[in-house]
Amino acid sequence: MTTPDPNGPVTRLLRYANEVHSLAGRCGREDLAKVLAACAGRWKDECTDIVVAGAQKRGKSRLLNTLVGHPDLLPVDADVATNCFLSLRRGPALTAVVHRSTDGGPVQTPITVESIPDYASMRGDAGKRRDVVSVDITLDAPLLDGLRLLDTPGVDSLTVGHRQVTVAMLQRADALLFTLSAQDQPVLRHELEFLAEAAERVQAIAFVLTKVEDSANWQSLQEENKARLRTFVTQAVAENPARAATLGPLLEAPWIPVSSKLAEAAEAKRREGRRERADTLRARSGMDVLERHLRGFAEGRESARGATVVAAALSVLGALTAGAEDDVAAGSDDEGDVTARLAEVEAELTGLAELAGRRRAGAVANTFLGREVAGIVAARVAEIRQPYENAIATLKTQAQLEKYMAELPESVQRSLEAIWSQIVYDVENLAKGTLNAFARDLGLDPVELAADGRAMPSLTQVQVKGDLAADDPGQVDLVRDVLPASSMGLSFGGLAAALLGPVGFLLVAPAIGAAIFMGRRSLEKVQRSQAAIRGALRDQFAVVAREMTLDLERMVATWRVGVEQTADESLVRRRKELEGRRAELKTSSTRSAADRRKARQSGEDRIAAIASLTTRGHELRKELAAAVAALGAAPAGTPGS
Repeated sequence: MTTPDPNGPVTRLLRYANEVHSLAGRCGREDLAKVLAACAGRWKDECTDIVVAGAQKRGKSRLLNTLVGHPDLLPVDADVATNCFLSLRRGPALTAVVHRSTDGGPVQTPITVESIPDYASMRGDAGKRRDVVSVDITLDAPLLDGLRLLDTPGVDSLTVGHRQVTVAMLQRADALLFTLSAQDQPVLRHELEFLAEAAERVQAIAFVLTKVEDSANWQSLQEENKARLRTFVTQAVAENPARAATLGPLLEAPWIPVSSKLAEAAEAKRREGRRERADTLRARSGMDVLERHLRGFAEGRESARGATVVAAALSVLGALTAGAEDDVAAGSDDEGDVTARLAEVEAELTGLAELAGRRRAGAVANTFLGREVAGIVAARVAEIRQPYENAIATLKTQAQLEKYMAELPESVQRSLEAIWSQIVYDVENLAKGTLNAFARDLGLDPVELAADGRAMPSLTQVQVKGDLAADDPGQVDLVRDVLPASSMGLSFGGLAAALLGPVGFLLVAPAIGAAIFMGRRSLEKVQRSQAAIRGALRDQFAVVAREMTLDLERMVATWRVGVEQTADESLVRRRKELEGRRAELKTSSTRSAADRRKARQSGEDRIAAIASLTTRGHELRKELAAAVAALGAAPAGTPGS
């Protein structure tokens, strides 16, 4: 690691942070000193964390494979699993370790590299990927010297938890690579919204345009992406000028066009001994430019981390100002100064009481979230049931009925799995919007819902309550009643495929098995007629909707209670601070003239120190922002040309 310039912004930042920390301690605000200390806690970490994010099918996993020289290391045909990320760091050998979070605590399990997709891919084994938090991969790749690359779930996934996991990873990120594809549609609204969230947490950001090898107009697509980003940032800043400081750097972030395909071809030519051709393909791939950016991020990680420390220091200084101003007023010879200051504190306490009232009213309004959840489930389930109703009406012959019944369980299961993801997505957005408004009304930061990767609720009780209830439970043949339905092929011909229409296939919980929704024996008891099939479907969909609603209502209730508890803690903390200030101001008149002068001088000194430190903090922020913008700067290549 390079030694920081003794007169450079990083060294001055460390001195600055120490000064703010000491000032908070002298002011008796150890709580604020701890905030700053926690923010600087990662300073000694000599490994630069770079999060690689993007929508599904944007080429990020293949990009990572190419960067570390292992084309088959990470699964490229499926998204990273819910609530999971993949960490690539340097080590003496190629290894993989699965990290799980269980009721009994964290568990680490070594696995073979070949089995990584089973634990970390949405197309993997549902049993194996349960409770998986991360997969830590080590390999002896020179690029990873001092770097840790983090592959994250797609930010556009409908599966709850994907976006939250990626956003959470940014809390530990020194830099972000955001991938877009030259063979796909331009950047979309939800991607831009993710970038806005990312910019609040990390300053060092670079855009990577993948798959440029076969795109004749990647330059025009890149310009369109830049234009969309510019429009988004302009509109966001117009609505809230305070966001200019965080969103502005997105417009200055570098764009790096790359081609994993050309890089892989270059390695193939190199193995054949065709070095000149390999060098040409490598240059066209853009990978060398990207690697220079990554090395720049590693060498300049102090600048990226420093920007976060400055932001925390400025927040601490703002909190210290009120106490200093109280001391100046308390030491004034003019009693009107204390009276005016007391009036301000009383007004804040009155406002806090009003907030408490709004908190109670908001909590009542939040209770109606459950009813809205039921409406979302009912609408979405009806949406997928209707195509089945329409298809049933077209069945005219017994042969058609028999074929339809044979394909129905698997088709319905796939439809439910797909719609479940959309339902959870809808509910999450509803809850986040409502609870964010609740928090914002109380002056709190936006909420981060602790969403988990929810599988569909177990529906085995449907069988027990249904036609199987009349049978001896001991006579249930799991091989006959469950496995045949759950192991049917993924492709359906004719009518079954047409049923799904626009509803995509999404393996959220394959272990449920189609028979859990509708047991094979239950189907055998249904009379082969349009009316009987339609009635059975309606009954089963009604049970499914009820079970989904209950599961989601519990989830929303947990979120609601968590946000309301945070609000209560904030209100109590703010009231305690204000009451302490009021008590100090009221007792000021009982102090001696000498003590009042001493308090006033102390307050004035602190105000001057805070003002000076605040000015220096803003100057450092500008310097660090410029340093971050310059990380990895290199001439742009022209891949694919």
